[in-house]
Amino acid sequence: MVNVWVALWGRYERHISAAGLLVGFLLDIVIADRPDSIPNNLLLLFYLLAAGFLIIILNRREMRRLEAQHSAEPLFLLFALQVFFGGLASNLLVLYGRSGTLAGSALFLGALAAMLVGNEFLKTRYAQLRFNVAVFYFLLLSYCIIAVPTFFTHTVGIGTFLLSGLASLAIIGLFLALMHFFVFRRNSTRSASAAYVVGTVFVVFNLLYFLNIIPPVPLSLRESGIYHSLLRRADGAYVALYEAPRWSEFWRSTSGFYTLAEGKSAFCYSSVFAPADLMTPIYHRWEYMTGSKWDTRSLVSFPISGGRAEGYRGFSVKSNLEPGRWRCNVETAQGALIGRAGFTVVENVAPELSQTVL
Repeated sequence: MVNVWVALWGRYERHISAAGLLVGFLLDIVIADRPDSIPNNLLLLFYLLAAGFLIIILNRREMRRLEAQHSAEPLFLLFALQVFFGGLASNLLVLYGRSGTLAGSALFLGALAAMLVGNEFLKTRYAQLRFNVAVFYFLLLSYCIIAVPTFFTHTVGIGTFLLSGLASLAIIGLFLALMHFFVFRRNSTRSASAAYVVGTVFVVFNLLYFLNIIPPVPLSLRESGIYHSLLRRADGAYVALYEAPRWSEFWRSTSGFYTLAEGKSAFCYSSVFAPADLMTPIYHRWEYMTGSKWDTRSLVSFPISGGRAEGYRGFSVKSNLEPGRWRCNVETAQGALIGRAGFTVVENVAPELSQTVL
């Protein structure tokens, strides 16, 4: 029976690895919760510890297998590693994707695709395991960028990001030291190769951050829209008047068109989630399309504090609107985009307005 399983693994190895990755992805995508959820963070830490442990064990077994010229494969361990990677990727994908931009989702979907491609085209076990070190550090760094502002600094920005990177380097440094001690003591070249892979991931991630491609986790946009008026009630809720979206704009809270009545202003409303105890300024950047480029017409800042599940609510007002394309970007102080509400101003008679409570 054992020989049968070994034969099946040899024939379908890369398909089984890909399946394990997808199993972990699908199982965990429904579990991801708030970035400050203790159970979810414990789950992510378990995945990271288990994946790191398995990488060391698999590398050690591979070195022994090559020395003894033994062909037995650790089938369950290889499958389990892919499940843990899939669980990490899906959980982080949800947390980054909720930041209100497609960039976070694209980043982790691209990483998942790279894992699948890597398993398919890396032909030697050592190459696959070296690739797994790169994937492990990518996921570790991604988690540190969420955990450090959530549980330690309680703010976001360049300083917190750099601290997150240093924390990830300290952890991966300990991991590589264990790898060298238990696996690569007789081959310093492989230790250097693993360190080079880690360094490459770190540099690329920093480039993506300073280009504002990585979303500003753990912040996430819960709701945004353009309103004709906002009045705050005594209980803290807002009574809002707005143009209802058309049936084809099912994903929007308000219409993509803003009918401009004489003397009227537009209100940009946003609700931004932040973990408990996190405080940071948020900016509303009003932009107008001039020719083929967006021009900033105003920039409004207000502080937010975390903890409210529905997000911290705030709004800004823009008067002197011109007909044409507008958008209100919700940003951090560094200009990282949390989300945006785009709309087109048209001049017409008084619009039909609906009322809601925010």
